[in-house]
Amino acid sequence: MNQKKASPETSSPQELTTTTVVNLNPTEFQSKSAQGIIIDVRTPEEIAAGKIAGALEMDYFLPSFQSQVDELPMDKEIFIYCAVGSRSREAAEMLLQQGFTKVYHLSGGIQAWAQKGLPIVQE
Repeated sequence: MNQKKASPETSSPQELTTTTVVNLNPTEFQSKSAQGIIIDVRTPEEIAAGKIAGALEMDYFLPSFQSQVDELPMDKEIFIYCAVGSRSREAAEMLLQQGFTKVYHLSGGIQAWAQKGLPIVQE
């Protein structure tokens, strides 16, 4: 672990910035996601109980998940969620590895969303 720690006087702000998944609470997720692409990575059975309006359904466990990701525009903000947050966190990290730079994650998943009384639709 010979990592050189950058000192503030030798590093530009750009060098200190790394692309990471941004965790949002349900209220932040709701207000920011209107201008982005919302992705629900739960199974169809889970989604049947309700989802966030306008969310694309992309089951993380299916082999087709990767090809669906390949269809997403790289320049758009991506807002991703699942039931409680672990699956969507993995999916969000995967998107970053593939070159997406604006990836937002709903902390606590749709359960936290519902607990805040935010709207859920059944389609």
